[in-house]
Amino acid sequence: MGGNHHFVSNSYLVKTKNLTNNQEAQLSQKLRDTDKVQNTSFISTQVEKQDSLSRSLQPVVLIFIVLSGTLAFVVLYNLTNINISERERELATIKVLGFFDNEVTMYIVRENVIFTIFGILVGFGIGKMLTWFIITMASSDLVTFPLIIPWESYLISAAMTTVFSAIVMVVTHLKLKHINMIEALKSNE
Repeated sequence: MGGNHHFVSNSYLVKTKNLTNNQEAQLSQKLRDTDKVQNTSFISTQVEKQDSLSRSLQPVVLIFIVLSGTLAFVVLYNLTNINISERERELATIKVLGFFDNEVTMYIVRENVIFTIFGILVGFGIGKMLTWFIITMASSDLVTFPLIIPWESYLISAAMTTVFSAIVMVVTHLKLKHINMIEALKSNE
């Protein structure tokens, strides 16, 4: 199709000693004054821009974390409440049969523990996909963010989910202690 194309280098990567911002500006000016250099760009400037971009994303990330945590708490709490009210007769029956409060709580808590573990594991996968999507959308021709999620992040998110779940379980225990057995068993289905 085309003729014989030959690649011509028009940029140089120059390694210098550590320079201050002022020294970088002077070097840049000297190079441009030669009329052989059109533009200079320093990696230190790129790093500063990247840091500034990362810092501006921190409040957004914090908002995501707070909202996600709140959502997890509300969903867990509501699911547990629905579960208890749907099974009030069943729970009252096992209480009447002589089960202790802790055993009755464990009846519900066991399911919550399974849901929490399942939620954490599925959350890891979905979280990684969402992070990839957000990073891809935030990237441009000039700046690309690598998808690096440190293991500590997985640990913190799992710990937060477990804490929310534990709070819901404590509230559940207090609620189950006060089930009115006679009312629950008397009510017609």
